[in-house]
Amino acid sequence: MESESKRVLISTWVFPPASSGTGIILYELLRHLPQEQMIAVHSLGYPPLLLGNSLDVEQSVFLVGGSAKWTVRLMRRAPQLLVPLIRRRIVRLARSHGVQRIYAHFPAACFVVAAWQAAKQLDLPLTVYFDILWEENYTGPAGALARKYEKRIFQYADRRFAITEFAVEHLQKKHGVDVQLIPHLVDSSQIPSRPTQLLTDGPATMHFCGGIYEKMNKDSIFRMVKAVQMTKSHPVLDFCVPEMPAELLEQGIVGRYVNHKELRKAQQESTILYLPQAFSSPQPEMVRRNFPTKAMDYLVSGRPILVHSPSDSYLTYLARREGFALVVDRPDQSELAEAIDRLIEDQELQRQVVDRGLTFAKSRDSRVWAQELWQAMGGERRLPV
Repeated sequence: MESESKRVLISTWVFPPASSGTGIILYELLRHLPQEQMIAVHSLGYPPLLLGNSLDVEQSVFLVGGSAKWTVRLMRRAPQLLVPLIRRRIVRLARSHGVQRIYAHFPAACFVVAAWQAAKQLDLPLTVYFDILWEENYTGPAGALARKYEKRIFQYADRRFAITEFAVEHLQKKHGVDVQLIPHLVDSSQIPSRPTQLLTDGPATMHFCGGIYEKMNKDSIFRMVKAVQMTKSHPVLDFCVPEMPAELLEQGIVGRYVNHKELRKAQQESTILYLPQAFSSPQPEMVRRNFPTKAMDYLVSGRPILVHSPSDSYLTYLARREGFALVVDRPDQSELAEAIDRLIEDQELQRQVVDRGLTFAKSRDSRVWAQELWQAMGGERRLPV
């Protein structure tokens, strides 16, 4: 008996359930699409992520020797060795399921190269979506694959997407092809119908969640800690992070790691949500064209956001354009301390950035943008919106 036909084969590294940025982005896009018309070829993070959002898409998990640990290790150190193995898996499944289009979601160099090679071999159309830049942000073996294949992949694909307007513009100029926007998205059911009541009692709280990385935000985290010590308001620091840097632990600053429900509660009970990016980064292009995934959770929390990011970054540009945050765009801890006090003391400013944040969040409704992706995949029916 022949396998059930599928419209789209999805090639990516992590696939829901997953708590990574890519997993969240994929989930919000794909949960609105016809699950029965898709099959996903993917690997697992290590340790495997078994909790979180799930989809009813048929899945084929690629593991070397049945080991997530060794698969991830090879993906990082020798992704070129995995490309032919993943390509053969994609080709076999595409043929057996009568797949009409291949969709490759980056990051994961070996999966996007394998998807492109399979599409060429089968003479199938290819859609690519880059939720982060490739050649500009990756060194070593993954960077080598980008230098060899990125341009060819973009020129072969007939539909191409990137996650920010800055990334779209950059990739269009770089490769001479049309690239479209699909931004970070939000579940519209999580957007409050009206702003949450502002907090006026108890000590002020400064909240940050997510990883702390040198290339993305570390210097701005440390600057905020020093700035808080200079403030009049002296907010309590609330770090919801998987791992605290030793330098902060030595100062007696501890963090906590909570589930998504507890994280949402922590954000809704905070005075300020801190959204930093690095001013001193070994990968400045990543910072310039990036938009932190946590920003969407911040936006729907109904709490004021403080952005600390370079003046030429997409985050600073968008926060100023949409007015959803108070922005400090210079690495000046005195200026940052003044902004913290101002946002805590000025309730009218709090209301303003919260109102504009909720308005902006509505423009990132995942149902609407999923329709854009489905049409790019040749979907023959309108999705319910």
